Amino acid sequence: MPSRLLSVVTVLFWLASMGWLCAVVWAPPESRMAQVDAREVYSVFFNWNESTAMTLLENGVRRGQITIAGGSGEDPDTGVFVNSLSLSGTMESRETRNEDGSPQIDLFWRGLLDFSKSLGLQSGNFSVRVPTRQLSAHFSMVRKPDAEEVEVSKESFDFKARAVLNQQPVFEFDSLKGAGNALPLHLLPMKSMVGMESLDPQNLEIEAEARMGKFSFGGRDLRAYLLILRRPGSEESVRVFFSEVGEPLKLETDYGFEAISEMLVPLGAYSGGKEANS
Repeated sequence: MPSRLLSVVTVLFWLASMGWLCAVVWAPPESRMAQVDAREVYSVFFNWNESTAMTLLENGVRRGQITIAGGSGEDPDTGVFVNSLSLSGTMESRETRNEDGSPQIDLFWRGLLDFSKSLGLQSGNFSVRVPTRQLSAHFSMVRKPDAEEVEVSKESFDFKARAVLNQQPVFEFDSLKGAGNALPLHLLPMKSMVGMESLDPQNLEIEAEARMGKFSFGGRDLRAYLLILRRPGSEESVRVFFSEVGEPLKLETDYGFEAISEMLVPLGAYSGGKEANS
């Protein structure tokens, strides 16, 4: 009888251990984190009032750099309180190098979004430059003074867009004046960037889910927020990890790209080696 009981206890212990191991190893990180209000994450990020440099990786290999900054306070010109999200970065060439051996930059980009105290989108702008194609483009939008803050639609904003190819304007649009000189969009590289569908703020609609718990970063266990963003009805998402004080630690996508704080990025990523592992 004791030996049979010992066998039963051993089997139960083995099953429990395997179940725990499967939960830890294969369960998604968010399933082990407590759900919180997404506004809690937004609040700590905007109150952070700093910037962080992150290394952009594609399948574990360095492809560029991203700088993320969050801040809040009164606009010095208007005195209105704003929450600001700033993003800028570069995309490096896979193969082409400069004479000094540094990677050639294929793409420069910068974006800024301003939100009200209640997190209503107020304005935004985005610029991109592709040196190898001699292409640059800029898009900006600002909420109309009489627009309801809860409404996010094309009618709620005034916006402008402009693209320059080989130092010649090829596309211009101003919602207050109507379209200006425009080259047929199918002739433009990166046409989706300046297509009219890109000017509709409704395309910015996202769903947010937030969690908090312990996660491993570079072998260190840290308490962190996880913000999961996705388009309504889409299974693809962007997942951003923040420290308890709002500093971005890691950004993951479903497209093979991720960004990691330079304090946590794997050393192999800088050499472009296949051994890099995020």
